[in-house]
Amino acid sequence: MALFALGAASAAYGALMAVLYPAGGFFLVWIALGAALAALGWARRTSRWACLAAWVRGLVVGCSAVVLLAVCALCGLVASAASATPPAGLDYLVVLGAGLQPDGTPSEALTYRLDAALDYLDDNPETTCLVSGGQGAGEVRAEADAMAEYLVAHGLDEGRLVREDRSTTTAENVRNSAGLVEPGAAVAIVTNDFHLYRALRIAERNGLAGAHGLAAPSNPLYLPQAALRECAAIVKDALVGNI
Repeated sequence: MALFALGAASAAYGALMAVLYPAGGFFLVWIALGAALAALGWARRTSRWACLAAWVRGLVVGCSAVVLLAVCALCGLVASAASATPPAGLDYLVVLGAGLQPDGTPSEALTYRLDAALDYLDDNPETTCLVSGGQGAGEVRAEADAMAEYLVAHGLDEGRLVREDRSTTTAENVRNSAGLVEPGAAVAIVTNDFHLYRALRIAERNGLAGAHGLAAPSNPLYLPQAALRECAAIVKDALVGNI
């Protein structure tokens, strides 16, 4: 029954993500996981599992254990940076883009990042804010423009803003932003808690080595999906040499 319960919970969470956060289709991973757990539960309950060759059962269990351990290890890395706070008096905050709403306003995740940046900028009036994000697929304008508009509307002086409006990936965010900050400047990267570990590792290889992190919060309901997605993204960036 435990496998059926876990499968149902995974599928239900996937269905919820399909409604609330359908972009990218990552919710299908949860639905597929739910189906796999339910199938395994059915096989065990109907003795189909026992009919399989011992080496097949061992292979399934072994592979599942390796994947589970890898995901746990990667989630540990994600969590290690999830509460980072930078020192006061930095020269720059680099706020990474995170998608826009259909009307061109910041997405939920991006709003969290911008609000965290505003809190720091209010306390550190000499810090410049660099907003980084180009126009992604399906977006009506560059993310940097939407970010700047939001910050100014919430009281930030336009003169404290620098825009980087060409990047469409985290690696591009970092590389393009690195070219806009003064050499030797003290910098913090602002992004959501689940994303900060990868962003800082990318920064080490792409021109912002030594950058601090400012972890913005995220919707707790989205966090399981975000963490699992980050695990896959860390592996991908490691394979292509970004980290």
